[in-house]
Amino acid sequence: MITNSEVSSILSEAFNAALLLTGSKENAESAVLDGIAALEYGDQLSELLVVETVKSAIRQRADSPRQSRQSLSDLPAELQRLFLLPSTARDCFILRHLLRISPASSAEILRLTLKEIDEALFTAFQQLPFLQVCS
Repeated sequence: MITNSEVSSILSEAFNAALLLTGSKENAESAVLDGIAALEYGDQLSELLVVETVKSAIRQRADSPRQSRQSLSDLPAELQRLFLLPSTARDCFILRHLLRISPASSAEILRLTLKEIDEALFTAFQQLPFLQVCS
């Protein structure tokens, strides 16, 4: 049986992932709700909720590319720098490094090849140290 504390932690991880992908609190909330709706009885909550939330966040971002400056300003400067990366590099960094989603699952979610995932992640690691957020 999963505890309330574990559910809270999983929901928080899903919301934070969606926020980093969309740049919008409203879109992140909507993505989490979509992730919850995609669950079926007996599913492994921790893995599936995050993956389904990420899929929804990416779909929403494609439909509504505007991100809220207010939502971004609420993030620490280190995370705001992610939004200065090219979107593919940012997505790969978030999925592979922050969420630790497997290369194969990341490739499926982002509709990229494993080579493209590796190249985008390499780009992110090279560029992130040099990106500066304007106050």
